Amino acid sequence: MVKKVGERKTRSDKKIDVKPTLTIELKNSLYTFAYLCNEPVKDVAEKLCMDGATSKVVIDDICKWFRRDYQYGNTIAVGDLERPRLKINYNSITSKVTIRFKRDDYDLLCKLAHALDITPTSTAALLIKVSLGNIEFMQQYGIKHSQGLSQERKRKIDVFLNELWGVKKR
Repeated sequence: MVKKVGERKTRSDKKIDVKPTLTIELKNSLYTFAYLCNEPVKDVAEKLCMDGATSKVVIDDICKWFRRDYQYGNTIAVGDLERPRLKINYNSITSKVTIRFKRDDYDLLCKLAHALDITPTSTAALLIKVSLGNIEFMQQYGIKHSQGLSQERKRKIDVFLNELWGVKKR
């Protein structure tokens, strides 16, 4: 590839923007969760997507939509081209959230999108929705990412997630 005079180099670690469309309710839940975790929304959304794309719990939840095979770790989820294509419809007001993925993470997202036969942007939205809604995944996520948080903040996160899932604490 010949570089033109005055053309700038592209960073090797350049991040790729993905702007999934989420319902306002889901976006508010994501923002609240990020605030409680004391992290930027784009970082929390990126972690949810990447952890979800390699989580057995989340993959088991979405494998019913796989039209092609998907390999994560030592596991292969088998797809079927006869399955109907996943169509995401929103019945309420929507908004976008910006997530910035590293090249390797974006490639993994594209691989999952290929298995689902949808765009990487729609895949990111699906991963956020399924990840936040899955109790078992969020418990694993909390254990993995809650180091350094105070007990009070961890308790607030638990209360928020229980409200999100509709779980009543006694």
